[in-house]
This record gives sequence, structure tokens and C-alpha cells, in this order.
Amino acid sequence: MVEFSSRKPRLQSGALVYRVTGRNRRQVLLVRKRRSKRWGIPKGTAKPHLSLAQNAAKEVFEETGVKGVVEPNSIGMFHAIKRAPVGHQVLEVWLYLLRATDATKDFPESGERETKWVGCKKAAQQLAEPVLAELCRQLDNGALGDRAKIEEDDAELKGRS
Repeated sequence: MVEFSSRKPRLQSGALVYRVTGRNRRQVLLVRKRRSKRWGIPKGTAKPHLSLAQNAAKEVFEETGVKGVVEPNSIGMFHAIKRAPVGHQVLEVWLYLLRATDATKDFPESGERETKWVGCKKAAQQLAEPVLAELCRQLDNGALGDRAKIEEDDAELKGRS
């Protein structure tokens, strides 16, 4: 019998990280999970001194070395179960869109995790969480992903004035 913790869900935030290729195609960054070895997204426990969007961007950098422009508003949420020897914990994961702009090979969890860039359709197939798969499909058809680029371009133009 599986035992669940009676505590309220642990709050986490994560990011659907994407980049636009030279052929104007979007790719999603996947991260190999440590225990199950399945593919997922960068995510982690929310820190009280950061907004959930800032926390998601921090997790992206720590797990992948990628930096970028994160949208301030959540694009979705899902619940997950974290399995542990002393009982399972329910996680509430809030999702943010992050457009990759830079990457480094020197980051806190380098050597601990495998990452890969894949097309949105392939990402949707490889992510077990239905909410993530649907967000990948939306990113692929252009329903997501443009606002972060527009906001960054606007900020860049203001900086030149």
C-alpha cells in the first residue's frame, strides 16, 4: 500500500525552456530525472525570497546552465507524486515559459544531469505529464512563446533610446 504524506502539497516551480532555431522552429529543453531516468523539465522547490517565475529560472540554470527570458505569468500547473522511502509527497508544480538566450558548461549540477534539445512534437511524446505535453503542442503551433520574445525586443529597443 502506498502511503501519502498528510501535509499540504510541496510548492514547486519549473520552466518549459525553448529556443528558436535558424529555420524558425521551436525546440524544447528536456532534462533527465535523477531517479527514474525519464525525461522532464527543470523544476524545484519554491524559495520564499523568489517569485515562482524567478525560482523557475534559477532551477533552469542550476540543472542545465541555460539562461533566458522568463515570462512572469504561469502557463499552467500540475500535481505530481514524489516517491520517497518514508512516504510519498504530493507536489504542486507551477509552470513558466523561458526562452533560452545563453548557456554555459559551468553550472551547479553539471555532470549530474543529461539534457537534450528536441522538437516540440518529440518533447510532447517524451514527457509523461499531460499538461507538459499539451504545452509543447501549443508552443509548436505558435499559441505560446511569442510574448517573451516581444517583451525582450521591446526592452532592448528601450535600452537603445
